[in-house]
Amino acid sequence: MNAPQDHLSGEAKVPAGGQRGRPSAETTRRRMAYLLDVARGMFVRQGYRATTMDEVAAAAGVTKRTLYAWHADKQALFQACVIAGAERFPKLAPDAGGDLRSGLEHYVFDLHDELSRADSYGMGLLAAGEAREFPEMREAILRGHLDYMIEPLAVFLRGHGLEEDGALERTMLFVAMALSPLHNAMLVGLPLPTPGQVRDHARRCVGIFLGDPASCRAPA
Repeated sequence: MNAPQDHLSGEAKVPAGGQRGRPSAETTRRRMAYLLDVARGMFVRQGYRATTMDEVAAAAGVTKRTLYAWHADKQALFQACVIAGAERFPKLAPDAGGDLRSGLEHYVFDLHDELSRADSYGMGLLAAGEAREFPEMREAILRGHLDYMIEPLAVFLRGHGLEEDGALERTMLFVAMALSPLHNAMLVGLPLPTPGQVRDHARRCVGIFLGDPASCRAPA
């Protein structure tokens, strides 16, 4: 986890189509997913301002007419790219059994693992660099963050009496603690944590959140 994993080489192939004629629903779904992969990579490499719909269509191997049929404009395309990444966020089932502490520690580790992927990390850097200039970017990222990370986690925490009904404050505090190493890497330039460092951080973070200072001590 020292460096973002490279998912942006641009060497992926356009999903093969089916027989001639109207494409099947599965073929269309795969083409749409491939388009979003291509677009995410271009946004990360070139930035939001510099990326154009024409370039995305050409790189993804679709016509401009098809691209605009799927995404009305660049704002809509970027929002779809954000959601495509947010759908990969780890989930904690509200009624999941097992040990609460262990479940939260695994969640923190899995969240770091996902957000350290090259495309996810690159989208984070992109947001830090251009979101103030483009409010539509900020809105898309905030919505993805709330809908796919904060709200589902809040539901889980409420099920364990760790978040108030209708509130998100404790959930957002937990996520802020959980992601602090990634934020330090993005904003201050510190190295990304190793898997071992993430596990230690997850243990301390969960211990603080659950009010167990003893679990926050470094292992002997």
